Amino acid sequence: MSANFISVVASACLMTSTLAHADCSPMLSKQYANAQWIVDSLRPEKPGQVRVFASDGSEYTAGQALWMKGQLRSVLQSCARADENTAAAALHGVTDLLNSHHAAPWHEDAPDPKV
Repeated sequence: MSANFISVVASACLMTSTLAHADCSPMLSKQYANAQWIVDSLRPEKPGQVRVFASDGSEYTAGQALWMKGQLRSVLQSCARADENTAAAALHGVTDLLNSHHAAPWHEDAPDPKV
């Protein structure tokens, strides 16, 4: 296993355990976990990269991906300080960006993209 993979797994475990023991509400913790799942799937190779794709198919710039990762770290820090208002505000910014870029669901009457 590569050292990079091990460090990603270790930091994910640490972040999850930190949030579980923090003083934030269960609802905020659930919203954090949902956002983290998508944000962690973004793997920009460099900050100026034009496109980065998430596991759900949504598309972001590398700068947006790095910003969201930083905001999620801020949420953890705010929860550790029992400052749920600041944590919620930071998480709200991330979820707004995620929702604005989320891949549109497929509809039956939508044209077939394969045609």
